[in-house]
Amino acid sequence: MKQAETIPETFLGVGYTRDRAGLPLEAVRVPVRQPANDQVLIRVAASSLNPLEYKLADLNFMGRTPPVALGLDLAGVVVAVGPAVSGVAVGDVVAAMADLNGDGGWVATGAGGGDVGYALTQRFLTARKPPSLGFRDAAALPMAFLSAFAGLYRAVQAGDSIYVPGGGGGVGHLAVQMAARALGAGLVISSGSTPQSIALARQSGAHHVFDYKRDDIPAEIAQLTDDQGVDLVFDATYSEHGFVETARTVRRGGSWIVLGVGPGRTTRLVETQSPVDAMLAERGAKRVDVNLLRYFSEPATLDSEARAFLQRGMALAMEWATQGLVVPHIGRTIDSTVEAISAGLQSLKAGHGVVGKVAVIVDHDLVRDTSSDR
Repeated sequence: MKQAETIPETFLGVGYTRDRAGLPLEAVRVPVRQPANDQVLIRVAASSLNPLEYKLADLNFMGRTPPVALGLDLAGVVVAVGPAVSGVAVGDVVAAMADLNGDGGWVATGAGGGDVGYALTQRFLTARKPPSLGFRDAAALPMAFLSAFAGLYRAVQAGDSIYVPGGGGGVGHLAVQMAARALGAGLVISSGSTPQSIALARQSGAHHVFDYKRDDIPAEIAQLTDDQGVDLVFDATYSEHGFVETARTVRRGGSWIVLGVGPGRTTRLVETQSPVDAMLAERGAKRVDVNLLRYFSEPATLDSEARAFLQRGMALAMEWATQGLVVPHIGRTIDSTVEAISAGLQSLKAGHGVVGKVAVIVDHDLVRDTSSDR
């Protein structure tokens, strides 16, 4: 194992101390674990919020023994690497997604802490950060970008029509950009519920953006597609009502791609009867489930092909952001405090007040140190 700076044994993170504790989060003292064979230890400069974090606090469905520190999106500096790691070295500036079976890198700066945050990532989920991409923007990409990438990269063909509901959301605005600007979709349709989210979806490259509170979106899409429907739907809304509506917009023989646990299981605790599969079957449409968590909860799925695919995704996240093709919209930037992070996650959970991504500055000194941003 290679390392440079002196690394503390613990740090004061932000997370949960009890099983299914939910929000608000707490300050949690967690160990700084040394990297195993193919792991990278990162000193965290910036992060961002994801719905997964409040869901882990609510349900602890990865079965972790608390205390658990959250903050799974990472941008920072490599401080140690495992013996099998190549391609990144101590001192490199990187973006990464933390191992979802491990701790994240938020620090409780408002709880008498002021600690430095550290997190482990696997090498295939770590990419060198281009100099032109700041820590904050790089940290907004990993989980949301990989979610969109896993759904769209092999699915979208040049000229395809696609509907991405919620194109102003954290995953949605990246998916719209990916389809429209990087993968060559011919017709990109989206929707939102506020003027701000509708504007972001349009700014991200959607050709048509509807108001899902007001418009009959299946009827609008039918009109745009000569009553055929779209080739693909990418639905990251986690809404049973939304799933039923978007399933009505897929053409015969098309693909309905869903992020997360899918129809009938949006609460995770109770499975309900959903009409979505029957609707898709009637259309001869294919259902595709995308869930990054599965790679960590079912290790057998994380084979060499999956690792290579996710590594390709992290590399393209950096490349496409540098090229201006898929760029995160930072709707809000907060400090890494228990209070600010808990409030931000509560807004995500309530489904209002957040457009694009919420960025978290974990280490102001590191973010300001332009000599480290290389």
